[in-house]
Amino acid sequence: MITANFNYNNHKVATFEMDGHAYAGEPGEDLVCAAVSAVAFGLTNAMIALDESELAVKMDDGYLQVENIPQSDAAQTLAKGMIISLQTIEEDSFQYLTVIENK
Repeated sequence: MITANFNYNNHKVATFEMDGHAYAGEPGEDLVCAAVSAVAFGLTNAMIALDESELAVKMDDGYLQVENIPQSDAAQTLAKGMIISLQTIEEDSFQYLTVIENK
């Protein structure tokens, strides 16, 4: 199971952490893992491309942590887009993914 935790500060996304594996298929064929990874890394890279390099990123096998998410409208829009995308995946794959918002 993948758990995605989003932590807020002053009503804005400040950090997120994703941990675990979906195990929805064989390695290399796990579509839930592929979808979650694409969303997480795509939007993290988009935040970095905004040239708001305050992000602190930690990665390991089955683990991604991003801290110091900028409070700018652009970065927050990307963060909210990530949450909505992951929640959409969660709707169909709730046994593999849990999205938690700590507001």
